[in-house]
Amino acid sequence: MKRLLLWGVPMLALVLLIGWRYQVQKHAEEGTKAKFGSKSPVVSIAPVGSRDIVEVIQSVGNVVSPFKVAISSKVSGRIQYLTAREGDSVKPGDLLLKVDPSDLQGAVLQQEAALNEARSRLAQAQMTSGATDVGVSSQIRQQEAASLSAKANLEQVERNYEAQVASAQALVRGAENAVSSAKANVAKEVSTLQNAQSHLARTTNLYSKGFLAAQDLDDARTAVEVQKSSVLVAQGQVAAAESQLSVQQQNLVIVKRKGVSDIAASRASLAQAKAGLDVANANRSQSPAYRENVAALSSQVSSMAAQVAQAKARLGETEIRSTIEGTVTARKADPGGLATPGSPVLEIQYMDWLYVSASVPIELGDRVRQGEIAEVTIDALPGKEFSGPIVNINSAADPLNRQFSIDIRLDNKSRMLRPGMFATVRIVTGTIHASVVVPREAVTTDSSGNSTVAVIDGQNVAHVRKVELGAADDRGFEVRTGVRADEKVVVLTFNPLKEGQKVTLGTVDGKGPGQAKSSSGRRKPKP
Repeated sequence: MKRLLLWGVPMLALVLLIGWRYQVQKHAEEGTKAKFGSKSPVVSIAPVGSRDIVEVIQSVGNVVSPFKVAISSKVSGRIQYLTAREGDSVKPGDLLLKVDPSDLQGAVLQQEAALNEARSRLAQAQMTSGATDVGVSSQIRQQEAASLSAKANLEQVERNYEAQVASAQALVRGAENAVSSAKANVAKEVSTLQNAQSHLARTTNLYSKGFLAAQDLDDARTAVEVQKSSVLVAQGQVAAAESQLSVQQQNLVIVKRKGVSDIAASRASLAQAKAGLDVANANRSQSPAYRENVAALSSQVSSMAAQVAQAKARLGETEIRSTIEGTVTARKADPGGLATPGSPVLEIQYMDWLYVSASVPIELGDRVRQGEIAEVTIDALPGKEFSGPIVNINSAADPLNRQFSIDIRLDNKSRMLRPGMFATVRIVTGTIHASVVVPREAVTTDSSGNSTVAVIDGQNVAHVRKVELGAADDRGFEVRTGVRADEKVVVLTFNPLKEGQKVTLGTVDGKGPGQAKSSSGRRKPKP
């Protein structure tokens, strides 16, 4: 019983309210019929005159930065230094990111030690280049031992190379599988998003017809937004997997290059040892053999010096500095995180001046000129107006929407504008003096494109005339034929007018051509 009262009382009140509203509307319609049914229709008119029509192109666009740089590391490692955050200003040369250099510092020390060893061997060879036959036998034994050691070292290096390449290839295959899995997940999330969007479309349709509650529509929209986030997350996973694949592929290349280099070095050492043995055996050609040995060691020193320089260059890549002046607009990592080549850590955008990128229909292309000043309003900054020159005009139009893009440069010293803002663009392309102008409310255009205007003569008789329209703006139309400048036209009527019909004048707007307004705000219906 309590539940019956809870639901029954509101339903009864709703039925009574609907009945009362129906009776009020019925009495109002009967009163209107009694008041106007037997009289001539009441119309509002406006004078026809002449004025200048300003031709304007309007478009929408987005605020974008002219320079946008993604800062990433060239080497892999833990982020040791990163203080810049969103909104911070940076200049060229500012230190933005530093990766832990410990591993690369060790590599530099290792290469320097190898260089010093090569220099020591070269010095020893130079010192012994004038030795006599006394040390030949000892040298032969030493070179034989060196040859055996170099040969064993070469075999060990070759075995290590095969093992390291196999391991790196396995990591690449694992990364490729991860990329495939991530892409499959993206496809699944996109499919789910499409289903959510279809459900939203159906929900919107049912809601507009009153079959569903607003909560159902909100739930459908929320589901679409949540699924969009899932798609973005899945796409981020693809990017991460592809980045890891790139790292593993680069690692495979490095392993191969290092292995080839190590094998070549071992083979060179073996060849060097064999050459030393041959030199020791060639008692009659000791001097030339020593000179060749010195030359070989000298080349080895040069090679080691080059490797030291390369290691130091890699060490210098652990510090990343800004290349432009701008503002940090995105930070995608924190100190202690892992930096990988190709993965952006910071995003910097130039903010002193910005572009507004908009589109213009291709048929209006001949009316837009580079250097013209465009007026811009920003949705996020109501009441603010900006202006700037058109600096870029795309010569090619988009074949899908038949529009071409333009860029408008706006000064942003005050930092009011931000990339991503939505903008409305207004471009004045010319002014035309029209001899006959009528308000927009006075023109009726049928489905065939024929336009007519109702003219009221001195006896308050309506004459429906077919007109040829010319230029137009948001206030009115130029009429080339069909209406004279000294006539008056109908801007508001509650019933369609017929040729020769007698009318009763209501309000007369004397503000001038193309400025007529009515208190009711209703336009004349199409005949």
